[in-house]
Amino acid sequence: MPDQPSPVALIHNQNHVMHRSDSTSPEDPERLTRVMQYLSGRTTIFTDGVAKLVTKFPPATDAEVQLVHDSNYIEFIKRYSAKGGGFLGDSTYIAPNSYKVALHAVGGAIEAAKCVMSGEFPSSFALVRPPGHHASTDRFGGFCIFNNSAITARWLQKNSSAGKVMMVDFDAHAGDGTMRIFYDDPTVFTISLHRDPHDFYPHDGFTHQIGTGKGRGYCANIEMPEGSGDEEYMLALETIVLPLIGEYKPNVLLVPIGYDAHYAEKQTGMQMTQNGYYRMISALRQFKLPTVLVFEGGYSKANPQVTQAVVMALAGLQAPAHKEEMDMLTASVTRKVSTRAILKDNLNELWGFLSEYHKI
Repeated sequence: MPDQPSPVALIHNQNHVMHRSDSTSPEDPERLTRVMQYLSGRTTIFTDGVAKLVTKFPPATDAEVQLVHDSNYIEFIKRYSAKGGGFLGDSTYIAPNSYKVALHAVGGAIEAAKCVMSGEFPSSFALVRPPGHHASTDRFGGFCIFNNSAITARWLQKNSSAGKVMMVDFDAHAGDGTMRIFYDDPTVFTISLHRDPHDFYPHDGFTHQIGTGKGRGYCANIEMPEGSGDEEYMLALETIVLPLIGEYKPNVLLVPIGYDAHYAEKQTGMQMTQNGYYRMISALRQFKLPTVLVFEGGYSKANPQVTQAVVMALAGLQAPAHKEEMDMLTASVTRKVSTRAILKDNLNELWGFLSEYHKI
């Protein structure tokens, strides 16, 4: 557990409920509404100074969104939303108010950055939707419209002293949009830990993809084998992620975080627990860097408990006591020698690509 507790800014606005599909979609308002209801029921989080809830903040401006996205793409989303929306493809939908909600999601991520860069909070968590890490400069995808974290990274570079940003993406799916946006840029080091994309969405974010041009060596994709759990993620973190953070010495950490690697997410085949998320965030806290988390995936009933664990880790407090009922037969997958062996091979392969550019 980190030594010195510190308060966390939680950024949230209820207008996200206006972004809702007419048909069934796992990316629905309830996935975040349940989180906020759960946290509100644990009043000591707020009364004891663990967290401060920030609900009033401006939506992002078009100029801020244009720090990453093509103006024609922004206009397309704006008009499509104004016309009533519909299904765009690649699991992504637009509702009549989605453009406004998406601007507020970006605005929430930027507000989270403001909270830490002002010095008021060491860390913050933007609990916003729709998610963003699959969105690229001119393309939606995987429920994502605007790339909240990528825009925030550019906003930080433009409006603060954060010249170097380290992005560490924890989600079962690769942050492919983020990777593409910064692929040739050494000032934003992108790391993504995700399930092996050879047979899993978005079928991008492979070990050999380490950037191009001046950005070569500043992109790391860690392919996690199906069945990976807490120990596998911690191995990847300790072997690759933490040493790279220490060497790169960023001015700020940006963490797009999804909960779909949790064992309750039956579609992803991963086996993390809330304690695993707690351990990962606690490990990042050791660097004492301004740290901004931005909510990404996660569609199961475990979202509220995982969020509480993440907030407690950010605050430097003891992990919450919550018994998780994992199927031990399923959980045993993470103990199989083959899973660990595959991961070690993946980590060795990645380091083979990165070793030309880094000494860790």
